[in-house]
Amino acid sequence: MLVFYGIKKFSGFIRNMPTKKTKTDELKAKILQQEEKKEYRSSRFQKIEEQVKASLWRQATDEALKDVSIWALVVGSSDVHYECFDGYVVVRFRIDGVLVDIFRLTPAEYKKITERLKYAANLKLNITNIPQDGKYTIKSDDERKIDVRVSTLPIKYGENIVCRVLDAEKAIIDFEQLGFFWTSKRMLEKAISKKSGMILITGPTGSGKTTTLYTILSKLNSRDKKIITLEDPIEYELEWVVQSEIDDKHGVTFESWLRACLRQDPDIIMVGEIRSLETLNTATSASLTGHLVLSTLHTKSAADTLDRIINMWLKPYILASALDTIVAQRLVRKICPDCKTEKQKTPEDIAIIEGMMSEIGMKGITSEHIKLYHGEWCSQCNHSWYRGRIGIYEIITLNEKIRDIIRKDGSIEQIIHEARNGDLITMKEDGILKAIKGHTTIEEILRVI
Repeated sequence: MLVFYGIKKFSGFIRNMPTKKTKTDELKAKILQQEEKKEYRSSRFQKIEEQVKASLWRQATDEALKDVSIWALVVGSSDVHYECFDGYVVVRFRIDGVLVDIFRLTPAEYKKITERLKYAANLKLNITNIPQDGKYTIKSDDERKIDVRVSTLPIKYGENIVCRVLDAEKAIIDFEQLGFFWTSKRMLEKAISKKSGMILITGPTGSGKTTTLYTILSKLNSRDKKIITLEDPIEYELEWVVQSEIDDKHGVTFESWLRACLRQDPDIIMVGEIRSLETLNTATSASLTGHLVLSTLHTKSAADTLDRIINMWLKPYILASALDTIVAQRLVRKICPDCKTEKQKTPEDIAIIEGMMSEIGMKGITSEHIKLYHGEWCSQCNHSWYRGRIGIYEIITLNEKIRDIIRKDGSIEQIIHEARNGDLITMKEDGILKAIKGHTTIEEILRVI
């Protein structure tokens, strides 16, 4: 069968290449070891603390809560973490994917924040021993509506709370802003222009899958098409799109809702996540019956995605016919444009670049003529070198040769080899190309991949 034969051949392929992998790992370890350690710090952090505590002192808990959320947006944070310890609470922001300590609260101050936060999110104030989830909305100074998703977790010293700050303006952007090079952009645009087929966006939590999905939906959104989404939960509201929310507690699952959704005559379906064989079977059936299906999987790479689907026991001939494109992705921090400067390349940098150029056939360009950049510490990037993030991608589009390999129980190795004969560039290679273009650093790519 494909699952055993493919895994066996792919595992053997990896085992027969220890020297190359070991050398790459050694280079990666040395580059990361040489990286200058940076710590986020800013005078704005102190200003946030002063403003929030002043509001709490005046008993203006609503203002304090709004201050935290608005400041999170100002400094580019996606999440606010309230972490309880013995005698104090730390407020942390996740800035460009990195958790940063902002300030501390006393237990009394935190109690005021907690009560207001729970009330705003429609959570039970008297329940402190079980996790709760909720959501509330605030308006920014420029009258934008900002949704905040709340999750509580009882621990030894109180209730930890994490707030996901959802800014709709940042959720839907252009493919170039997402970080797609022209070859990847061309492949993705071709895939979403089709009437049917399945497109999978893959990567771990926090890799930007939702942003990519919403950007694709915004490209496809028009009055002559019916788009239905099944989400858990709905993160951003899209005009003209029929959005529904999964509710496992009341039996509203991806499987049951997807079957009902197909009776609503949709053109395009977005399934928030494929979690089971039943959902996968229904989604692939929708793809085969003339629908464009978008969904996500939590996998590390395009190859892992194929392996995962095969291990979910989807029949090879169905996979070959239904699946059209896999987009595997990560997010890396961009070099701060205000303190960006050229850096001196190390021997390890040169070795990584030359190895990558050799693998993807970039001949005629030597590493001597390639420039690398880094930051020089400034207040705009909170002295971290980085500001904002950009995606790195690898895309596999199934052509007839790849479909034929899958139907014939071919191995993952054969599929990747055929994809390499086309336009496949791995995430690591895409990232290093972005470092060469001056978007990020080699160290950041190796840290994430």
